[in-house]
Amino acid sequence: MAQVLIFPADRFPATLNWQAVSFMRVEWPFIDFRPPYQTYPATLRPMHFALVEDDLLISYAATFRLALDHQGTTYQMEMLGNVFTFPGTRRQGHGGQIVSVATEHILHSGADAGALLCGPDLTQFYAHHGWQPASADTLVRGDPAAEPAKLDAVRMMVFGSDRGIAGRETFMDSPMQVPLVW
Repeated sequence: MAQVLIFPADRFPATLNWQAVSFMRVEWPFIDFRPPYQTYPATLRPMHFALVEDDLLISYAATFRLALDHQGTTYQMEMLGNVFTFPGTRRQGHGGQIVSVATEHILHSGADAGALLCGPDLTQFYAHHGWQPASADTLVRGDPAAEPAKLDAVRMMVFGSDRGIAGRETFMDSPMQVPLVW
């Protein structure tokens, strides 16, 4: 029987890590995987959420924490990403199960807010799990000397702390810039 397991970065089993990285390389070939050994760099201290049956990875997501300056305030953000379900097991509720567990983690982690990026076709899926689409752009800056680039994705957010809830309007209506950390 499949079960959801949660692992900090230093406890994520190699067998599950390799399955996640392999799938990411196939699903998102445009991502530059250097080195292609982790879903997120260990320096980000990701939390891994894995729906597994025996040693087989069925569905996966990860979160990591960032201190993010936005509209003059520094927020603790928990970022959700690398969400996937293997094709043969899609449309059976596995992705929703993993997103629900990861979202609960974010809301109870002490972070001010959570954010994720997705295609427009996935906004209803995430909205069903409590995420709200922002109307403002998301910008990314990899090189500090370069101009930030607008991401062609929908930013979805959840708000956990009183501080995050108080800043909700600025997050939803103002561009947000994130560092390219992955």
